[in-house]
Amino acid sequence: MNGAQNDFPSLKRGDHVCLPYSDERQSHAAVAAFMYDGLIRGERCFYWGQRPRYALVLQHLRALGGALTGLPGRTSVLFADTDVLHRSFDRAEQATAIRNVIHETQSQGYSGLRVVGHPDEQTRSLLDEEQLAAFENNLTAIFEEGQATGLCAFNQKLATPAYLEVALTNHPATIVAGRLCQSPLWPPPERPPAQPAANDGLKHTWMWMLSSLLQNAQNQQLSEAQSAALIVEGARLDKREKESRHHIEVLRRAVEARDRLILTATRWLARPLPPMCDHLENLAGDQQFDQYRDAIRTCGEHLAAVRRLSHGLEEISSFLQLQVVLRPEKLDIVDVANAAIAEIQDDPTLAPIEVEVESAGRISGMWDRLRLTRLFHSLVRTAREQGYGTSLLLRLEDKDHAVRICLEFRLSHVPTLSESGEHERSLAYGPYSESDYERLAVQLWSSRELVRIMGGTLGVSTWADARVAFILDLPKASPSTPPSEPRDAYDY
Repeated sequence: MNGAQNDFPSLKRGDHVCLPYSDERQSHAAVAAFMYDGLIRGERCFYWGQRPRYALVLQHLRALGGALTGLPGRTSVLFADTDVLHRSFDRAEQATAIRNVIHETQSQGYSGLRVVGHPDEQTRSLLDEEQLAAFENNLTAIFEEGQATGLCAFNQKLATPAYLEVALTNHPATIVAGRLCQSPLWPPPERPPAQPAANDGLKHTWMWMLSSLLQNAQNQQLSEAQSAALIVEGARLDKREKESRHHIEVLRRAVEARDRLILTATRWLARPLPPMCDHLENLAGDQQFDQYRDAIRTCGEHLAAVRRLSHGLEEISSFLQLQVVLRPEKLDIVDVANAAIAEIQDDPTLAPIEVEVESAGRISGMWDRLRLTRLFHSLVRTAREQGYGTSLLLRLEDKDHAVRICLEFRLSHVPTLSESGEHERSLAYGPYSESDYERLAVQLWSSRELVRIMGGTLGVSTWADARVAFILDLPKASPSTPPSEPRDAYDY
């Protein structure tokens, strides 16, 4: 027994433990560990033994860090000296005393009581084997009734084998080699009502041993059956979990396909609708089609409804691209950028723009194509709405674990103090004097959120020679979940 405080993790209130020992120092350490385990649970400890042993136990208890003060004004460790019994022992009186201590402990607010029985061998000798068995069984009943925990120490060197046999068979648990073991010898055999011959007693013990063996075998069989049932149930749960994961994956793909369909439909509707509306307005104003004016007006109304639907789908698509975690794939960002620029140049709603792409070669990474394309569109559209020039330099640089994207615009003219009153302010704000930092921040909100979800940063820089650049740093592997906090990436 090493006497560590974790030697008693499975002790429960109401337990009654036997501690057979052959070394006094080990017994002191084990008793101290038993008491310390109770103290840290808020229980009171009652030691019944000799004062020299109690002093040694206290030394071990203090070494473990046991607090002996207990509740305010009360002590958490009590001591009863066996010498005051004057070598006489009343089993009923002792049981009554333990009941009184349990009641007093409960009334004083302790969470429980631990009782240690550690008398010397002379005190033990006051009880014969039959009295010891009755006394220990009575203690077991008292502990179960009062929810107290008891430990009885027996010296193996001084006690007789028959005495130790009675001790082992009359305790539900025993500490063996430092381990708390549930005793297979519990409960003890019941004494036969009458023993006319010695062979009857031996036969009764023999039947008890056979019954104990059978009970242990049945318990082991039940434990094995329970383990097998748990294994089967675990396999079933694992199968159900795999099926659930499969269903979730199918649903996730269905939702992703739905979202991509909405995004694609939005992009398809956004291209032809504006010019169609313009054509209908021109036709409605042409005198040659006066006879079809009503039909043209009806078509215009229907087309306007479709255009409103397109705007609604665009709002939904913007939300989906910001909120839904799409599936990254291995891409060459240079190819994605060229494809996005080609779509921008084909967009009739934007003014013509000249784009020059600079890149040292392929830059591969794990991104979502739709988000990257949306990001390029959003930045270029924002720049055009701000009135930046029609010349764009797109520079892509490989930075090991990230890629740097620089979209550099040249302003159509260099603002002067006479135009805006503040040369530096005009350069920072763009070509229109009514623009400001807040307006640009609002215009870039969608782009900023896309960059944040992809785990990157977005900055804006201006130069005195009328250049404005959007600078992005994107990691080559998009995070599985978007960052919880937005990053302050503006660098005006």
